[in-house]
Amino acid sequence: MEQGQLQIMRSYLDNVQMTLDTVHYTKVGTNWRYRFENPEENRFYFIREGSGWIRLRGRLHHPKPGELLLLPAGAKLELGLCSEEERFGKYWCHFGAKVGDVHLFQMLDLPFSIRVGDEDWLERQFRALEALYRSPSLTAPLRIKSVLLELVSYYMEEALRQQDSQSIALAPSAAEGKITAVLHYIDTHLSEGITVEELARQMHFHPNYFMPYFKTMMGLSPIAYITRKRMDKAKVLLRDTEVPVTEVAEAVGLELAYFSRLFKKQTALSPTQYRRNARGPRTEASSVSVPD
Repeated sequence: MEQGQLQIMRSYLDNVQMTLDTVHYTKVGTNWRYRFENPEENRFYFIREGSGWIRLRGRLHHPKPGELLLLPAGAKLELGLCSEEERFGKYWCHFGAKVGDVHLFQMLDLPFSIRVGDEDWLERQFRALEALYRSPSLTAPLRIKSVLLELVSYYMEEALRQQDSQSIALAPSAAEGKITAVLHYIDTHLSEGITVEELARQMHFHPNYFMPYFKTMMGLSPIAYITRKRMDKAKVLLRDTEVPVTEVAEAVGLELAYFSRLFKKQTALSPTQYRRNARGPRTEASSVSVPD
C-alpha cells in the first residue's frame, strides 16, 4: 500500500463516526428474501449455520458458517435462501459509519467477506454488542461505539492479512477522488503556508463552496484539519527524532512562537515538555508533567 494512500485512509478513520441501529441473532424464516437498491445502513453478518446466497453489486456469493460479511450502505443488495431446510442462523447488526456526511465504506474499497479465525471471540463481541444495545446504562452508548470500532478494525486487519483477499484501497469514485487529492496535497505541503484558496483550486471549486464540501466529507473545517495534521506531525518529530523545536515548527509551516502556543493549547504541554514526557522513564513520578 502506498504511503500516501495509507495516510489518507488513516485520516478517514480518524474522523469516522459510528452509530448502531440494531443488533440480533436470528435464524431466518423460510421466506427470507430481500432486495435493497440503496440501503442507508451498513450490515455485518456473522454466519453461524445454514446456507443461502447474497448478491452484492451484481456479484453472487454463498457464505459459509464462520464467515463475516460486510455489506456496505449504498450498495445494491439481494439475498435469499438456498433451501428451507438449511436456513441461515447469523449474528447481524445494522450500523452507521460516516466521515462527515459520507459513508466510510463508499470511500474505502474492501472485500465483502472474510474468514473468521477466532469464532468464539467474535461471537462474544456480538453478544456484548446486543447486551449493550438493550442496556439502560449511562455509558452503554460509549461502549457500543467501542465494540463497533473493534469489529470494523478486526474486519480490516483480517482483510489485509488473508492472502486471497483483495487489498484495502481507496474507492475510485470521482467524488472521493477529489477529496483524496486534497488530503494528499495537505499531507505533502504541511511545511508551507497552506490556504483554503489553494486547496479549492486543487478541486477547481470556489472557496465558498469548497469549505462546506470539505467539512461535509471530513467532519472538520479545512483549517481545523490542517491544524490537526500539523500537530500530529509535530508529535511524531518530537517523540521520534532529535530535531530541534525550532526545526519542528518549520517542518509544520509555523513560526516558533505561534507553534509553541498552538501546541500547548492542543496538548496542555509545551513542545519541550511533550518530548521529555514521551521519552522519559515510565515511572509514576516521572510520567506526570505540570504545564508551565
